[in-house]
Amino acid sequence: MKKLPFYLKIVSFVLLIFIWDYIFMNYRDLPLSVPIHFDWDGKPNFYVPRIMIWFLAGFATFIYLLIFYLIKNINSPMLKMPQNIKEATMKAERIVSVFHLIIMLILTVITYESIAVALEKNDVVSPVTNYLIVVLFLVIIVMMVYSYFISKRPISQNPLN
Repeated sequence: MKKLPFYLKIVSFVLLIFIWDYIFMNYRDLPLSVPIHFDWDGKPNFYVPRIMIWFLAGFATFIYLLIFYLIKNINSPMLKMPQNIKEATMKAERIVSVFHLIIMLILTVITYESIAVALEKNDVVSPVTNYLIVVLFLVIIVMMVYSYFISKRPISQNPLN
């Protein structure tokens, strides 16, 4: 379990490399406008010039670096977690690493699906992105409830100490 955050960071980095590589390999074949926004059914409803697909890779890199910073600096004021969870740094690092992986998965699927629809490999995006977003929200809700209960316990009863 001690190595789990390390492996999650490696997988997140591989997903970031995949995003850049997939865009680079398919950029020449993309039409002049690519879908960037989809309705709930997966049909594209907003198109942008194909150069803007690089913005998605830049955004993924920014998010990756931001969350990587938060993993390295668990006591950062940008990370809103109860203090007693932050004090158990391995647990906090594990929690943030799981969020990191889920967010990078979402960005990878969005990039892949946008390019696949633009290249007319698919007519609509698959529901995988919707499922990942639901999983992300469920994990956030569970962590908020768990954090609330841990923050209300006396320090002597806290299992993290």
